[in-house]
Amino acid sequence: MTADSKSIVAGWVAQLNALPVATSDDVRTMLQRTVAALSSLLTGDPDPFNALWSHADDVTIVGGFGGYERGWQRVKQNTESAASRFRFGRLLGIELVTLGASASGDLAFSVWIERGEVRLAGRDGPIPLTVRVTHIFRREDGAWKLMHRHGDQVAQQTIAHSMENDIRG
Repeated sequence: MTADSKSIVAGWVAQLNALPVATSDDVRTMLQRTVAALSSLLTGDPDPFNALWSHADDVTIVGGFGGYERGWQRVKQNTESAASRFRFGRLLGIELVTLGASASGDLAFSVWIERGEVRLAGRDGPIPLTVRVTHIFRREDGAWKLMHRHGDQVAQQTIAHSMENDIRG
């Protein structure tokens, strides 16, 4: 893990600990691994992120580049395809939304905003990337595994937000 991703993980852990949602140490550890794996993904390396996944037939992904897949092999291919688009990127931070993570029994979830700076293959210079993400995890054989990820890019400003600003004046 790079120094940048270590500081992001540390800052993210502080955010997680401040949430009014109780999460266990094993859930926190799994979420820390997820953040570290995302850092690798943005540099073009899908392996740490793929290592988080369950290999079951019911895993699903709704990817940030569009499309969706079901089943471990298809999800793995989707992640590898996404990673191949990134070069020399870096994760700038994870911003947790209210009630950002929790677990009950053998299921856990996280909801957050990922902010990164990426270089896409075939493009010059870094570009900002902001993705709103929901993860669902399942405990399998005593270990937390990713079973679903939904990520899509966040528009800078929605019409409703713009209207609220106009109304408030």
